[in-house]
Amino acid sequence: LVHGFAEAYAADTRFRVAHHGAALLPPDRSAMVPIPVLLDGADATRVLDEDGVVVTAFAVAHDPVKPAFGYRFDYGGRSVVVSGDTAPSPNLVTQARGADVLVHEAQANAVVRIMADAARQAGESRIAKILGDIPSYHTDPADAAREAVAAGVRLLVLTHLTPPPDGALLARIFRRDVNGVPPRGMVLGEDGTLVVLPKGSDAVDVTRLDP
Repeated sequence: LVHGFAEAYAADTRFRVAHHGAALLPPDRSAMVPIPVLLDGADATRVLDEDGVVVTAFAVAHDPVKPAFGYRFDYGGRSVVVSGDTAPSPNLVTQARGADVLVHEAQANAVVRIMADAARQAGESRIAKILGDIPSYHTDPADAAREAVAAGVRLLVLTHLTPPPDGALLARIFRRDVNGVPPRGMVLGEDGTLVVLPKGSDAVDVTRLDP
């Protein structure tokens, strides 16, 4: 994948070096270097440990996509876990244990199934097939909330929201079957959502970036 990007941008790199000069843009510094993430049978592996920042990659359930990773970020006694694309995953619960924030993908599977039925009735078999398949490798909001509670995280932020909850009705549907949330609650993430974890504190502040 990285080599493919390098090949795609090779001409652009040559043009920019020719324009600005190798002294300003050394060609050898333009190369992207792949860093493989290998679990080798383990459930998780540390991919960065530098200046107090620890990043851990862990396996999640997105079959048939393999490998599929979630990530945990630890710094200054605070921690954030990002699920990545996944169905409900016991390993995610294990790796998110005690985190301040879990950013978890969510798909309103009940709505997706209604959409699949509507497509089937309209004779749109291809769309119906795709919509019928995707619930198997994504997570319903209620399951995401259960995982967050089981992991003992403090705040759950749902992202990758499908179908997009653009109105109040769909937003309510995303919350409808959720029974139990972490101590700081559950947030439907959107553009501008900002979660602040002050260093040296146990505060979890949710706010918004200025438009």
